[in-house]
Amino acid sequence: MQFHITTQLPYTQDDFKLIRDAIYEYSGIHISHDYQGIFMRRLERRVTALGMESFHEYYYHLKYTQGNQDEFRNLMDVITIKETYFFREVDQMKTLINEIIPVLQQEKQRETIKIWSAGCATGEEAYTLAMLCIEKGLHVGSSRVEIFANDISQEAIHKAKQGVYRQTSFRTTDSSYLTRFFIPQPDGSYKIHDDVKEPLKFFCINLQDKNRLTFLPMFDAIFCRNLIIYFNDESKQKVIDSFYQKLLPKGYLFLGHSESLINFTHLFKLQHFQHSLVYQRSA
Repeated sequence: MQFHITTQLPYTQDDFKLIRDAIYEYSGIHISHDYQGIFMRRLERRVTALGMESFHEYYYHLKYTQGNQDEFRNLMDVITIKETYFFREVDQMKTLINEIIPVLQQEKQRETIKIWSAGCATGEEAYTLAMLCIEKGLHVGSSRVEIFANDISQEAIHKAKQGVYRQTSFRTTDSSYLTRFFIPQPDGSYKIHDDVKEPLKFFCINLQDKNRLTFLPMFDAIFCRNLIIYFNDESKQKVIDSFYQKLLPKGYLFLGHSESLINFTHLFKLQHFQHSLVYQRSA
């Protein structure tokens, strides 16, 4: 059966399933049938931009053309949702800054505390962590903080590195942070100060790519919020296993409020803090 309603180019269920399965194999992201129409409309723009006349032709290009990893990376820009904002679920960040890091500073005989913002989208989460660290004096001296931030979307990482944001990114941001850490631009946007960028390292990586993940350092804390809800259980398990491998013993994993590892893995234990519930790596 062919579908002609949601796209200019017709497609079959087989076309959708083939492309969906290729995306899952590459990224672990599962596209449900409920999202099918929206996904195919967005994908159509990419198909026509390449001068192709059908989704079936695009599938073969994606799957079998030499250098197809580049096209998979382009495809991630099409399908990923980059909706985020500064100071989102900030209580978790304050738990890290005010309750966890002081303990790490006492226990660790190291120069740096390393945090990973996994699936950082356009960088608002990572920059919020950096601002809170600077506010706490954790950007200089002993036990300084380094923040690593990744996303599977090249487009998102490019924007994060630029550090220029519009009003929609500041829906829960106190004006004092705008004054201290941002420079107003003529077009009404705001550019983040270079000193906020200093502790940050942005990079594009696929969380399903275990080989590339091995090159990352060990971390004291990982933030991966509102991302694993897009994975099925198999992909979720792979990502959680990778986080376990990249966390130092008794390191901390921050998930979104709607995400849970209860009855899913024994690798992490849920710890209660003043304002947040945080998963801690088993020793």
